[in-house]
Amino acid sequence: MKAIRVCWAEAAVPGGAVTLPGGGAVTTEWLPVAQVRGDYAAAPAAYSAHYLGPAELSVFARITVPKRQVEWLAGRVAAKRLVCLTLERLGLAVPPSELAVLGRKPGGRAGKPELSAPPGGGYGRDGPPELPITDISLAHTLRFAVCGLASGGRVGVDVEPLRSFSPALLRTVFTEREVALAESVFPAFDPAHRATALWVVKEALLKAYGIGFAHGWGTARLRGAGPAAAVFDINLPAGTDPGDRVHIRYGRLTDHIFAIATVTPWATDGHQQKGQLRAWD
Repeated sequence: MKAIRVCWAEAAVPGGAVTLPGGGAVTTEWLPVAQVRGDYAAAPAAYSAHYLGPAELSVFARITVPKRQVEWLAGRVAAKRLVCLTLERLGLAVPPSELAVLGRKPGGRAGKPELSAPPGGGYGRDGPPELPITDISLAHTLRFAVCGLASGGRVGVDVEPLRSFSPALLRTVFTEREVALAESVFPAFDPAHRATALWVVKEALLKAYGIGFAHGWGTARLRGAGPAAAVFDINLPAGTDPGDRVHIRYGRLTDHIFAIATVTPWATDGHQQKGQLRAWD
């Protein structure tokens, strides 16, 4: 287990780009799932073909539950819109269907999403562009889809509806110490929703490291916390860079809670800059 020191703060719903410590930026795109549902229903074949490439269309067709299918599609639409806008600012016009956002696990539906520009698109003789993006993260519920893009560093996003955890579920996913800490460090949330806030923060942090709850609920444990910083014990896979600085922004979006975690890597020369806070003990 690695002890990861995190700077965190409550924030308004983020939009646009946020500069990362040490350089780089994270940009987010929020999209109402109802908007995608309506646009897709009006022209299913044309809408899906506009946003999805062949491999994504194959995954999309294998999702048999309609609401899950639309949520999955909404995540890709949010991602493609954000990536295409990023590339347009660099003078690159790339059709959404020529970009692929697929999970690492077999089948492409699950696992940490990866962004690629498949060969064979209409890029001209220079071939597909080198994407100025170092990481991507997606999350969706019945109401919202969100995409986070990082240029320089890693990003993890999560969003969940406000809900209460039953006593049995609390005992399953959190330790007693974590429950007590959640009560003290999320004062802006109703007591019944503070466990949800901790869940979303954990999920975003683990997504930034590309692992999720790979080793069960104990993959990440909140060891200590205050208003501006916390320490998580995380079961990182061997060889995973814990990063130099880790930040989390969290807050409320209507009846949802969101969190965005960013991990700034070590400087390439391996030296800690003056005044920097190490991300691990």
